[in-house]
Amino acid sequence: MLGMALAHAANTTVPDTKGTSSSLFILRPFEWIPSFRVFNLIPIYFPRTQPVSEVFALAVAGERLWINARPFSEPNLPEKTGHLWSFQSAENQLTPVRGAPESYAVSGLLTRGSQLWISSDNGVASLDSTSYKFNLFGAPQGLTSARLARLADTRRGLFALGESGTLFRLSTDLKTFLRSEGPSPATDTQTLSHWQHFAGSGDWVTASTDTSLFFRHADAPQWNTVRDALRPVAPELQPTTVLALVGDGTGRFWIGTDAGLWSLEADTGRIESREKTSPLKVLGGLGVRIDSGMRPTTATIDVARDRMINGIRNRMKLRTLHARSSRDTGRLTNPVIQKSRIPGGVRALTMDRGFLWIATIDPNQSQRSRILLFHPGSQKWVGWFPIGFPVLTLAVDDRYLWIGVKTQSSTAAPLYAVEKTPFLALPTDRWTPDAIDSLDLKTRIAALPPEERAVYSFFSGDYASLVSAIIPSTATEEQLFLRALAHDPAGLDIPETLAANLRLLTSRFPNGLFTAAVAPILASISPTSPTKQSPTPTPEIEDPQDTTATLMERRDLDGDGVITLTELRLWLGTKAELGKWDSNQNGSLDLTELQAVLLTTSLDSKSSPTNSPPR
Repeated sequence: MLGMALAHAANTTVPDTKGTSSSLFILRPFEWIPSFRVFNLIPIYFPRTQPVSEVFALAVAGERLWINARPFSEPNLPEKTGHLWSFQSAENQLTPVRGAPESYAVSGLLTRGSQLWISSDNGVASLDSTSYKFNLFGAPQGLTSARLARLADTRRGLFALGESGTLFRLSTDLKTFLRSEGPSPATDTQTLSHWQHFAGSGDWVTASTDTSLFFRHADAPQWNTVRDALRPVAPELQPTTVLALVGDGTGRFWIGTDAGLWSLEADTGRIESREKTSPLKVLGGLGVRIDSGMRPTTATIDVARDRMINGIRNRMKLRTLHARSSRDTGRLTNPVIQKSRIPGGVRALTMDRGFLWIATIDPNQSQRSRILLFHPGSQKWVGWFPIGFPVLTLAVDDRYLWIGVKTQSSTAAPLYAVEKTPFLALPTDRWTPDAIDSLDLKTRIAALPPEERAVYSFFSGDYASLVSAIIPSTATEEQLFLRALAHDPAGLDIPETLAANLRLLTSRFPNGLFTAAVAPILASISPTSPTKQSPTPTPEIEDPQDTTATLMERRDLDGDGVITLTELRLWLGTKAELGKWDSNQNGSLDLTELQAVLLTTSLDSKSSPTNSPPR
């Protein structure tokens, strides 16, 4: 396993006859929501002389799309700010907004009637979408906490939130802002998190920092705090970071976090959560790039081995946290059982006449995104399509869904449009309920490859199925490890069986990653006197039917026809030496010398039945 893992990272081609992987605890995410088979994603390019790296905010007003974009040429702009552009889809015309607005670092956009409202580093401004008349609101207009102000629209009027949490309401004559009654929300001073999001819905406003959420009625003097309600069930997903916030106009708010999607009904304070599953994978590989023709050093291999061993142990610590959390809260928690079909953390949100567009982090590649369409009224998913960038913002008009992304290249498009009609016209009988049917889950589990099924059974707590499915004589090192730990105190809690399975693991794979990971456990339950390690460990042959040629093909990582000391240590561990097998003392093993390895292993297995070669 380690040989495969490290060779993979070293850009070396290795035959994968066993279905092994460079990483550990592989469990690919289930695809719970059908994808849209056909969609037309239209890129919108900025001028070559004014390339844009990120689109932070989008708004539709006056038959124009308004864009807050950060140029590559101004890296010193304040964080999450840019300049204002407009786009007319009918004319396919993208232009920067000239005049007073271009001198401001824009942080947010909001549409209210025909007016575009802008929050910036210099206060709040309104821009008429047809006449381009620009009005700035600062301290003279009552907005005394203008820096980092956020805007929200409600049935009770337009509100602005200052950096310190002070709330301001736009006057009925639309000329000044009036300070609202009551104290500012009590944020968590330990996180030092600024106000990041602010939204209105019906008669309510909601504000958030990175980690805290607050809401209040527009006419009430007091903020309500939502702190523990945003805490994910899975311990490893805590603390949650709020990434997006939008109101639906009725008093409900949708909150996107890196752990999934939450909703808040402001009038009752009711919270619902839809959490993603937690990643299990322990990354393999060397962790550094090895150029073609070069070989990893022993130190590099040792570091990679230690990292993977620590990764295994940390994954087991999180499993213990799950078990403790389930016991203390009475709510079953584990990293693989999903209550909702949402595939990942939520980066951006926008409402669309009763539908909710959601940009999630792709579960297979964090720098990619998925755009999902959800119908809150029926609690059903319509479908999804992929986009190859991190999505930062979404907006809709009558025809298009607009998507603003973060790019790394000046030649990439930071803005995309997709026609909504095909998605919204999909028949309701093809929508998918958010709740997961138990029969559907069982069918998907049964279809998993044996290695992934073992991982799922272990981390979902189905230890009985795991133990019955794994045959020790043919099990991989990872499967034997899972079979053993299934009997620990967080599992079936049978100490004698745990000890017996750990001894089997260590006898079969004395130099394995998992054996090293459980060494402290085995020492605590069955202490033994230290033994002198052989300078050249007996090799573990993956298959008793291996011939010299197939073994050479598997272990000759660079394809030069011999097994070097590095390749031997990738196979047997960092203590291995060429020793007695290198008969011509040339620092490598050829086919004839490798035959002696096979013969030695065959004789050892005959003299010690318990050490039969593993598959």
